[in-house]
Amino acid sequence: MAHKVAIVTGASRGIGKAIALRLAHADYQVALVARDARRLKETAEQCNGSLDIPCDLADSRHWERVIDTVVEKFGGIDVLVNNAGIHEQEGWQKTVDVNLRAVMGLTNCALPYLERRGGGSIINIASIAGIMGMAGSSAYCASKHGVMGFSRALFEDAREKNIKVSSICPGYVATDLTESPRLDSSKMIQPEDIAETVMFVIDFPKTGCPTEIVIRPQMSPRR
Repeated sequence: MAHKVAIVTGASRGIGKAIALRLAHADYQVALVARDARRLKETAEQCNGSLDIPCDLADSRHWERVIDTVVEKFGGIDVLVNNAGIHEQEGWQKTVDVNLRAVMGLTNCALPYLERRGGGSIINIASIAGIMGMAGSSAYCASKHGVMGFSRALFEDAREKNIKVSSICPGYVATDLTESPRLDSSKMIQPEDIAETVMFVIDFPKTGCPTEIVIRPQMSPRR
């Protein structure tokens, strides 16, 4: 195959966009998934040979459609990056639907196709909130803790099939979701740093898998 195929959710901005651009630069055919069709199209225009699929992953009816569309277009799947996430403390049901249920649903739909390729990578962008508690973020923390538990179990299920399963847990990342007069974005992790971490997992030797990676800002971004 001249190109490998990757799916990136939440690809219209921030971390997801950076990951999509990095994969395209590495000569992947990239399928981009996000709610914002206009911004998703802008990302797609910057990724050669990409496919944009606008949809709301909170709706389970879209999960199988996304995977089927990618396989029909590109012939298979090598990498799935579950990045889409929201933080709505009041709307806790949707937070769990997007942050956890969609990760599980998309992964279960994609797994047979990674197996047919003889292996691949499933990379879940979790959060530092997946390994600690944060005031005012109970729904978000619960969803990200769920992602960590799912990833740990999935690794055990998929490891003998040559499928890497990894969770990346960043602290503050400089995106529009973390904009605040109380925070210095120049001291935060940059989206491109997470993209490089994704490539580190994908390119890691087949004899090992970095199952959990925690990334913290070197200096505190609090003003």
